[in-house]
Amino acid sequence: MRRKKRIVCLNEEGGSVRLNWPAILLAGVADWILGAVWFTVFANQWRMGMSMTATEVQTHMSHPNFWPFLVAFLCDLLMAYVIAWVIAGSATHTLFRGIIVGMLIGLAAAMAMVTETVFEIRPGSFVLVSAGYPLVGCILMGIIIGAWKPKGRASI
Repeated sequence: MRRKKRIVCLNEEGGSVRLNWPAILLAGVADWILGAVWFTVFANQWRMGMSMTATEVQTHMSHPNFWPFLVAFLCDLLMAYVIAWVIAGSATHTLFRGIIVGMLIGLAAAMAMVTETVFEIRPGSFVLVSAGYPLVGCILMGIIIGAWKPKGRASI
């Protein structure tokens, strides 16, 4: 008989804690939806930064490719997992801890985006749109994961 393997991480005291998989899934989905909204709202700034005309965007959209959406979703789930892992390894599991962890991880991702886009000589509005999304998205995921405590975890 095969035993199910549980993925656990260790907290600061060396005890194991469980990851809240439904919260990770919800956070990943929420970030994926945020990306759709974000890049719809800021479509003009993003398109200008990409140096694409409206016709080029329309041509691209008339032949949609599902792979970028799938890759984005998988990356969103991975980011949610990382946020959950960092929160689970800390002494407290609270909404505030989720916001802080999400903000720090999002800030790291945003600074990587800024570094890349400034060397590509992109307009400032494009840099803000591109770097703002991972920052806001990670904070959103941190809120979801921090507020939704896994079973068996005491409220601290």
